Amino acid sequence: MPAVLAPLSAMMLVQTMTAMALVTVPVLTPEIAAALDIDTATVGLYQSVAFAGAALLALMSGSLVLRHGGVRVNQVSVVLSAIGLGLAITGAVPVIALGAILAGMGYGLATPAASHVLARATPMERRGLVFSIKQSAVPLGGLVAGVLFPPVAERFGWEAAIVLSSLMVLSAALFIQPLRARLDDDRNPAHRGWIDAPGQSIRLVLATPGLRPLVMVAFSFGAMQLSLFAFLVTYLVERVGLDLVTAGVLFAVMQGAGVVARVGWGWVSDRWVPARPLLAMLGIGTIASTLAAAAFSDAWPLAGLAGVCVVLGLTAIGWNGIYLAEVARVVPIEKVGAATGGVIVFTFIGVVLGPSSFAAIVAMTGSYAAALIAIDALVLATVAALVIRPRSGE
Repeated sequence: MPAVLAPLSAMMLVQTMTAMALVTVPVLTPEIAAALDIDTATVGLYQSVAFAGAALLALMSGSLVLRHGGVRVNQVSVVLSAIGLGLAITGAVPVIALGAILAGMGYGLATPAASHVLARATPMERRGLVFSIKQSAVPLGGLVAGVLFPPVAERFGWEAAIVLSSLMVLSAALFIQPLRARLDDDRNPAHRGWIDAPGQSIRLVLATPGLRPLVMVAFSFGAMQLSLFAFLVTYLVERVGLDLVTAGVLFAVMQGAGVVARVGWGWVSDRWVPARPLLAMLGIGTIASTLAAAAFSDAWPLAGLAGVCVVLGLTAIGWNGIYLAEVARVVPIEKVGAATGGVIVFTFIGVVLGPSSFAAIVAMTGSYAAALIAIDALVLATVAALVIRPRSGE
């Protein structure tokens, strides 16, 4: 395990920064919407736009990793994320949307490239834990954004918070450079498959029976997770009556619980409960906790709100490392990057359609509860598939 520490730390840093880039604008949505005189739901679509870009780059990432190496692709990912986020300071909605696409592209490159690096460095019997530790960086990025940027925005303006976040993200490219020679020693500069990379990744997923059930997990769980990322702060401010800083702290509480959950569930999946039954249990927990969140009101005590946010973090945000380790288990090591890109694109499709559908339901019904219940229906269907579907053909 000591040999895994350096690559794991590097991949966690990149994942933290690219995730932070994606949630910075949603965390600051009330401030940005007020400053630009636009509806909060419009800013809430930021992540949906971002993941449209993420989907394309995720499909290409496996081939890019083979040509340039996992560390180099991760460096490109943080540069794209930083530039994309930084465009938000223009205050022009079309430019912010372009920036969201670039930030999403950065995020889309990071996970498959990290999976390639970690699959080479990690023994099979430790992959559930290692991949979950790496994925704990996603809610860690949200935690940092929720705690740090609302106070900066209130004191110095939301533009200052955007600049600070962008500089933090960009710095990760420098920190991981010393590892490139060692960890990218398998790169093949002669590889030319990137043009057909999207088709290769999708064909691999469709041709591998063991990957197909994970597609439903990727889509529905991803839709729920990013809807919570995009709208929790706005929901707490608009419907519960909290101030931005308190809502940001509760967002950070959810993310912090997600950090702990991803590590803990990875450890459980390596030792006691196989990945798919564990994913089904987390789906049930997600449904229960989001139904509780749908009942939030200004009558709820802060401790009650925080308690539900903790359970949301443990369930709706705790699953990612488990399913990525399962992807790496199903395919040969040289196909991990391509398979991860192919499956994760369905996560990105879910997070494009999830928050945008969530916003549309809120706009039509005026009810956040209705939007949560609608996505819960997708999660319930996935739980049924995980429990009922046989695992033959793997």
